[in-house]
Amino acid sequence: MSWSDLRLGALLLALLALPACGFTPLYAEHSNSAGITADLSMVDVLAPENDLGRELKYGLLDLLSSSGNPPANPAYRVELAPSIYDEDVAIEQDAEVTRKNLVLVVPFRLVDTETGKPVMRSVARSRTSYNRVDSEFANIVAARDAQSRIAKAVADDIKLQLGIHFNRHPRVADAAL
Repeated sequence: MSWSDLRLGALLLALLALPACGFTPLYAEHSNSAGITADLSMVDVLAPENDLGRELKYGLLDLLSSSGNPPANPAYRVELAPSIYDEDVAIEQDAEVTRKNLVLVVPFRLVDTETGKPVMRSVARSRTSYNRVDSEFANIVAARDAQSRIAKAVADDIKLQLGIHFNRHPRVADAAL
């Protein structure tokens, strides 16, 4: 028996044992998947009125509902408090910065609009980097692109965290039963 046969056998054994450990994909077809989607579509987003806040808000709304619009009567509101900063990564001997990191940290809370009480608190964060060159225009474009990328990554993370919360604490699915 070769090493590849042993590895294949071990992989098959691990795959067979995976369902026994209680693992289920979050968006898999099961009784609560429609409930998670329905709960996510009932979330409105509150973010600061600046470029980053709007990018996070509308990116998250696009992920939460099929229309990309806020719900008419939201059951929940997610409140975002983003902070962004940059770090110099590659510094030449003449003190010129040739690479930067951009870091976005977004503490957020999920509020039940009926009671006004937070039902979940968490933090989403992302980091990306971009090159700096002699052209200031290219540097501005690269920084804006980096900001868009980390805003999308954070919106994806927030959606995932909200989905996990609704999987554990369904609201809309319970009302439909």
